[in-house]
Amino acid sequence: MDYGIYSVIDANINRALEGIRVAEDCFRFISRNSRISAVLKQIRHDIADASKSFPANILLGARNVEKDRQKFFNTQGEKDRKSVIDVVQSNLHRAMEAVRSIEELYKLVFPGSIDNPFQEIRFSLYSIEKDAVSTVSREAKRKYFNSSLYAILDSSFVINEAYPETAKRMIKGGASVIQLRMKKKSMRNILKTAREISLICKDNDVLFIVNDFPEIAYLSDAGGVHLGQDDLKIEDVRSILPPDMIVGISTHSVEEAEAEFKNEPDYIAIGPVFDTNSKNNEVLKGIDTDIINHVIIKSYIPVVGIGGLTPERIKALKWAGLSGFAVISYLYKDDKIEDNCKRIVSSI
Repeated sequence: MDYGIYSVIDANINRALEGIRVAEDCFRFISRNSRISAVLKQIRHDIADASKSFPANILLGARNVEKDRQKFFNTQGEKDRKSVIDVVQSNLHRAMEAVRSIEELYKLVFPGSIDNPFQEIRFSLYSIEKDAVSTVSREAKRKYFNSSLYAILDSSFVINEAYPETAKRMIKGGASVIQLRMKKKSMRNILKTAREISLICKDNDVLFIVNDFPEIAYLSDAGGVHLGQDDLKIEDVRSILPPDMIVGISTHSVEEAEAEFKNEPDYIAIGPVFDTNSKNNEVLKGIDTDIINHVIIKSYIPVVGIGGLTPERIKALKWAGLSGFAVISYLYKDDKIEDNCKRIVSSI
């Protein structure tokens, strides 16, 4: 019996379990993402179950921590962690490497075995890595919604050549998120404008969102796309966008919001909060504040209020706990965009 082989297997079982546990805890306690933490927990249990193929007494007997001269040796990359994404990805890679090592040595312990459980586990880790890292990347973008002015560049108020300058004025006024909403414009025109605004937002650390058109969001390298209830479904949009791009959705009731929670948007807009004019100049009645409060209590993601918002009305909504405030018409009042943004930000 070669105890060296069992020593390697034992060390890598521990490495795999530890790496997955770190990633699992990040999703359970930091991201609060029960879906991914549950998947990681299952993989961890799969490793523990598969490890029972090896005699426990032999694994333990082969362990010799005292003689492992490299146990405290860390490269510079192992000493530094720059973000939660870095922690998750580093530990998942650690687990993948460990499982690969066990998979290969399993062939020595059980020569001729047709089923190698560690191969399937390794592919499970490859699959969850993409989901996990993209989810953390999108969650990092949610910081932009914290007590934020979500300014909307709307074609009803902005002429074509004024979009870049208007975006700059909004940013100077303190906007954290800017959405481009261009109705009844050519796709070429929208894409050209979106690319300009995207660069401006990147240069100023502002999140850029494109309304309605996922393809424009993708081609302009935006931070995400915002959908309405009549647009493509979130799952279909995610299938064509890079995994780190966020997807937001408009809702107008508790029922719509609860239905969308199941589709895992990155944020939800609820409204109209107050009476406001529609695109057809019809008056839209504001929803009950109890509805907003109910949606916020149920939500695990940012909730953005929209519709009829002014500085005074935002102050009155402080108790509600909205993450952000999407404002349109007030921002363009008297063409004092920067000053109006500052008033909104001050009230937030």
